[in-house]
Amino acid sequence: MSETSSLLNLSSPSHPVNRTLTVIKLLVLAVSVAAAIPTARNLYFSWKNDVPFDQVDHRLAQAALLEKNFDCKIDYRSLVTQANARVEVGSCPKTGDISIRVKGTNGQVNYEWIAFDRLPKPMSAHTASLLDLIVSPARAAEAPTRVDQSFDVAQDMSVLCQAKTGDNVIRVVQSAGKCTRETVSIFRGSVEKSETVPCDKACPIK
Repeated sequence: MSETSSLLNLSSPSHPVNRTLTVIKLLVLAVSVAAAIPTARNLYFSWKNDVPFDQVDHRLAQAALLEKNFDCKIDYRSLVTQANARVEVGSCPKTGDISIRVKGTNGQVNYEWIAFDRLPKPMSAHTASLLDLIVSPARAAEAPTRVDQSFDVAQDMSVLCQAKTGDNVIRVVQSAGKCTRETVSIFRGSVEKSETVPCDKACPIK
């Protein structure tokens, strides 16, 4: 078949129109596959870590913040809340990121992070009031004491040491002279196991 005949025959694979359609189909397929990768990743993490699918992106972002601040020694300030629940907050002096430890009325403990660059700026009077509670004690001491704080400050807590083990972080925290060894899920942010340990033998973690 001559070149002229091929150009006139739309059913010919070598026809420019068909070649263009083939390229378009391949591009559409490539885009579809690329778009499916994050969904497949989220499905995997949801299944592997027992996290609801719609929370996977948030939990991955939380895990990234934990990794970013892993080497920070954070001292927490404890806030007494209602129904025996407790909220403890602290910040990493290097990054300014905030770590929040929440103990519910059922005894379950979870950690959440707030990235420093997500905090509102410029600082308002209300934000400054909260900052007095969530920054590390060393930095908070530099700020003037406010008399209108709406929380009662209780016993502080500090992290003595921690280490990564698989998908978990093992950390020893001290509060009121007692030490607790916590097994924290990196992706769920929850304390999976907690046990009292002697403070003088708890670190380093083995």
